[in-house]
Amino acid sequence: MGKSKILLLLMTFICFAKGPGDKADDFTITNTDGKKYNLSEAISDSRNGVVLMFWSTSCPWVQPYNDRINDYVDKLVKQGFVVWGINSNHTESPEEVISHAQKNSYSFPMLKDINNVVADMLNATRTPEVFLIGKDMIIKYHGRISDNRNKSEETVVDLINAANEVAEGKEVSVKETKQFGCTIKRVGQDH
Repeated sequence: MGKSKILLLLMTFICFAKGPGDKADDFTITNTDGKKYNLSEAISDSRNGVVLMFWSTSCPWVQPYNDRINDYVDKLVKQGFVVWGINSNHTESPEEVISHAQKNSYSFPMLKDINNVVADMLNATRTPEVFLIGKDMIIKYHGRISDNRNKSEETVVDLINAANEVAEGKEVSVKETKQFGCTIKRVGQDH
């Protein structure tokens, strides 16, 4: 790939990357259950906003969260947030996504992002990766769930800290953290 193509790709990435302070674009996913999930409607119906968690059925960075993600989601829901899991991996079928969600008894809907449309809108790159979007459709927090995938080594739950601050009407003190995990397997990419 030539230098000009690399520069163009980099400029495109920078121009379209979404992060704290940016307005989230609205979207609707018609999920595997036939129900439509619309971001602006969910935000309107919530007390404090929406949390989007990019997820995977197989990523070894996601799986250790399965034993505690419902506890985090329960805290977020009690604080007035709507929480959705989003699977954008084209390598994971809708049937796998449904089965994985049922097996882990997720207390939140797991949406299948066909053709990674939502992942592309937010420029999500990893699983797990989270976006906390406020009532004004502005991204308040972007990054990791916590500082360690292993519960025994976890010291900071960044997502919960950001949600606490939003729920209290405060400015989020740590707006962005470096996420770790597997890359989202996008349509058209070689893997």
